[in-house]
Amino acid sequence: MATTMTDKELLAKIRKLRLADLSDGMDALGLVNVGSMSTEMRPLRPGIAFAGFAFTAKLVPSQRKGQPCKTVEEYFEANGEWCSDAYSFSRQIDKEDVTDRVLVIDMGGYPGGVLGSDNMLHYKAKGMAGAVVDGGCRDSYECNLEEVDVFCTKRTFHHVSFRMSNGGINVPVECAGVTVNPGDVICADDDGVLVIPRDRAEEVVEFAIAILEADQKARAAKYKVLGMEPDYTLNRFA
Repeated sequence: MATTMTDKELLAKIRKLRLADLSDGMDALGLVNVGSMSTEMRPLRPGIAFAGFAFTAKLVPSQRKGQPCKTVEEYFEANGEWCSDAYSFSRQIDKEDVTDRVLVIDMGGYPGGVLGSDNMLHYKAKGMAGAVVDGGCRDSYECNLEEVDVFCTKRTFHHVSFRMSNGGINVPVECAGVTVNPGDVICADDDGVLVIPRDRAEEVVEFAIAILEADQKARAAKYKVLGMEPDYTLNRFA
């Protein structure tokens, strides 16, 4: 299907939909379970929802070992050297316009805290919609105070220094059981994370809107019977 929406138009519609609607839209097109990340992929706190285009990175277990440090200065020097490699993707982010992008990191589920309260603030300031990592996030309490948007498969206090190395930037990656290509549409809400290929996204959205509208109509009738006040979930496209 040829794309008829701009990226911004597409995201504006997707952000008004629930993952339930988008998943049903995928089902309608025969894409059953395609793009559905493992249920181990969870938000740092309730209420996180975002959508954007994938900026991918891969980290792999390092083949070299860290050496004991005798001084604080030695530690900072060694840590800086490791970070220079492991966070190569971060330098690339600084070179690009990453507005409406979602950072998707494949760590093979390793419990290393590649994301935390400091770098997530930086990515937020750069305009990134959020981050998804098949691996760890640390500084969880601070991340939630800062209201940065992260989904991860592990919570940890470990760093990636002395553990992981750069394995590629903006390459196809495997994240929580799903192949993610740069530019794929990444959608997240309390239910999980869904990956939609950009070339099928408009078809998915067409079905998803119809599915949501039918749901809103059915629930509005039940609200009325129960004497409940209508809320925004009954009119997401207002």
